[in-house]
Formats: sequence, C-alpha cells, structure tokens
Amino acid sequence: MRNRADDGAPDIITLPTGKVDADEIERALESHDDVAEAACVGAGDGVHAFIVASPGARVTDVLEADLKGLVRREIGATAVPQTVRFLSALPRAKSGAVARRILRKVAAGDLSNLGDPSTLADPKVLDELLKTPASA
Repeated sequence: MRNRADDGAPDIITLPTGKVDADEIERALESHDDVAEAACVGAGDGVHAFIVASPGARVTDVLEADLKGLVRREIGATAVPQTVRFLSALPRAKSGAVARRILRKVAAGDLSNLGDPSTLADPKVLDELLKTPASA
C-alpha cells in the first residue's frame, strides 16, 4: 500500500522553489535496498523524510547521504530531504493510513496538540518519533 495523505489524496509539498509530490520522493527512497518504507512531508521550507530501514540494514550517515543522493539524481535538488529520521515504524491510524498530520507537526518542531495516541495503531511509535532526532 502506497503512503497517501490522511484523506487518500496525493500529498503535494509546496516549497519556495516549487512543488514536489511526496509519493514520488517516497518511491525513490523505497527503491533503495536498505529502505522498507518511507514517508515524506513538507515543513518550513524543506522536505522531511521518515524512513523505516529494511531488516538487517545499517542505519548510518553514509546511508542517509546515499538516500539524499538518490533523490537528487532521480528527482532533483528541490526534492532532497532537509532532514531524515530513521524509525522502526511509521505512525499509522488504526485504518492503516500514515498519520501525516503528526509527521508534519514533528517536522515543523510543533510538538503541541499531536492528538490522542490511542487513535494510532501502535501508540509506542509516537514515543519513538518524539525521541528520534532529525539529521541536519
């Protein structure tokens, strides 16, 4: 199942340099052998990526640089994630949809009113998300 915005519509990220389709960036990231799943959102003036690494993958600065380079080559410099966070799972609503609203707020540094964690399929993912630092 492809990651779509909470309402099922494509998630278009508006940046000062133009618009990019989050789904396109996610497909590029997921084409890497070490990425099981990706979700991208816009916040501030950049793209922010949330990555679930494949089993056995080593999460390193080299992997992060490789992923950013992949997006640059496949889509262009505008779509390169400003930050990357590696997580064990993406936050999902009980319906299975990625909770992009939460990802947008976390990417923007707005940790107020993230909503009721019990509405997530796995509330522990929210704790991990809040504790995992973003790359620079």
